[in-house]
Amino acid sequence: MSFGQSWRTYLRAFKLSYEHIGKVMLTNLIWFAIGFAPMLAFSYLPFLQTDVFFALAIVTSFITMGGATGAVHFRMNRVLAGEDTSLKDLWEGGKAYWLRGTILLLLAVLGFVLLLFNMWFSQNYPTTLFMILSGLWVWGIIFWLALHQFAFPFLVNQNIGVIKTLKRAALIVLDNPLPTLVLLVLSAIVVALSLVFAAPLLIFVASFLAIVQNSFYHAMMAKYEVDEQDHVVDVEGEDIE
Repeated sequence: MSFGQSWRTYLRAFKLSYEHIGKVMLTNLIWFAIGFAPMLAFSYLPFLQTDVFFALAIVTSFITMGGATGAVHFRMNRVLAGEDTSLKDLWEGGKAYWLRGTILLLLAVLGFVLLLFNMWFSQNYPTTLFMILSGLWVWGIIFWLALHQFAFPFLVNQNIGVIKTLKRAALIVLDNPLPTLVLLVLSAIVVALSLVFAAPLLIFVASFLAIVQNSFYHAMMAKYEVDEQDHVVDVEGEDIE
């Protein structure tokens, strides 16, 4: 995919989000309510504001957010495919992907924290080796964030395990650096604006990013499907000869 194709893919995803704005907003509200439920309970219920419940809220947030994110991708992928969808799809998606979604989310956070720590350590103990490694950690963080742009799309579309999901997401990033970079930058802008203005986080960001990420997933995978079909035709032609 060229830069122009990547940009058009993003614009199509934005247009689709606008055409289904009701579904996008309602789905995002449910994602926010379920995903942040433990932390919301800790913040707004005084009798739960203890150190023990705070730790429990953090742990359970991985479960609620992982399941909610899988459910959002499942429903938005149906919207992207032009299929009929209802709120029941959120339940089906959450039920199917909550465990793998939780593990993916936990690995994403742990990997990011580990890479940040390594970069901090390299910069605070400035030897030649650590200075070189410091630059490698920066690229590692970028790659790790880029990889997770495709983690849930692979999980939902191919219904595979966590290891295969990460492996295939890594391969598609390595094979498609330009569209991946475009997706990463645009996603970062959307997330940053959502955090600054707060309202988009509540009503828009998760559903919109699910549509965008799945749109890029399908656009990239189409290339491999064409290559596979061409390979089958070539093999059949050799058999005929």
